[in-house]
Amino acid sequence: MELGERLRSIRKEKNLTLKDLSELAELSVPYLSDMERGEVNPSIESLKKVANAFKMTVRDLFTGVEKLGESRPEPYPKGFKEFLDDPEFSEEIDDEWKGFLIEMNFRGEQPTTKREWIELHLNLRRTFSQENK
Repeated sequence: MELGERLRSIRKEKNLTLKDLSELAELSVPYLSDMERGEVNPSIESLKKVANAFKMTVRDLFTGVEKLGESRPEPYPKGFKEFLDDPEFSEEIDDEWKGFLIEMNFRGEQPTTKREWIELHLNLRRTFSQENK
């Protein structure tokens, strides 16, 4: 069994949706979905959050896991990785915000370049900061 299969199995045994787990683990739904599908290799910190949400240890998560799965070279939409790698923005982009950005459309389409991702990010930040005033 791969790690992603194990995580999905535990989540279903506990009758949790991805949204439920997202709230308990404080990780985005897209990120958790990517973990279950084996599209990302989760950090130890993410695994700790998931284990805590399941009320188990990280070691328990790996019970029966024979293989971690393979990380796909590009788990993000086109141009998104370049945006995330930009030091000007990398510190402020958490998993929840990544998931939110990926779900957004900009001018009717999903961004495909680093510049478009930056523009979307800045426009959304500006909008949210104005709402909080």
